[in-house]
Amino acid sequence: MKKTATTSAPIVLHGNCLFVSDAHFRTPPDAASEEREQKLVQLLKNQEGTLQHLFLLGDIFDYWFEYRDVVPKGYFTLFACLKELHSQGVEIHYFTGNHDMWVEDYFTQTFGAIIYREARLFDINGHRCFVGHGDGLGGKQRKYLLIKRIFNNRFNWWLYGLLHPRQSFAIARFCSEKSRNSHDESMLQFQGEGEHQVQYARELLRTTEVEHFILAHRHIPTRYELTPGSVFFNVGDWLEHFSYVTFGTEDTEPVLHS
Repeated sequence: MKKTATTSAPIVLHGNCLFVSDAHFRTPPDAASEEREQKLVQLLKNQEGTLQHLFLLGDIFDYWFEYRDVVPKGYFTLFACLKELHSQGVEIHYFTGNHDMWVEDYFTQTFGAIIYREARLFDINGHRCFVGHGDGLGGKQRKYLLIKRIFNNRFNWWLYGLLHPRQSFAIARFCSEKSRNSHDESMLQFQGEGEHQVQYARELLRTTEVEHFILAHRHIPTRYELTPGSVFFNVGDWLEHFSYVTFGTEDTEPVLHS
């Protein structure tokens, strides 16, 4: 039987953890994107000396595509900071999102990052956690899952790579703006039991013991108690809320900062 995120043994980690997601850094960066980058770098610098695990929970970039010989323009300050953290022994866990699903090996080769393409179970400081970007989880999202499957197809991935970078980035920026402008205003608020991620969490709890769900994608900083022994967190975003989650060795549960 093929192992999945929920059948695989939990990844065991110990140490202080920081979770950040959904920065949607523009490529090339504009003034607002550069300002958000500087704020994130400052947050990371504030963690130096105490941080052991950095979780980047997807959509760090509004679009990311790695050509064999081309790295997207910008973000030297952020990359330098990640390089320094790596040199200090910080382990970087990068979960791909729906905007940066085409991450390949640049982050692994440069920053030693571990790349995850689906949510995973972790044992963090003795607590069972389910961690991931969170897109496509729960509910009936057949159309979205089909589109994601098409985009993730290796042959289609290769075909898209035949485009000149200027063309591919222009297409991506157009699609991203169109998607953002089509959002339903009602979905900008936490929907409680109507949230697909919450529905997925409840379904998973039927078969798997999970103390903490730590997900992203929805851009809404959230702490939501599922049961007396299980809590759902959405990290929020680094786009408007500048929210993040920490989970230290002395904490009994993750801490949402928003």
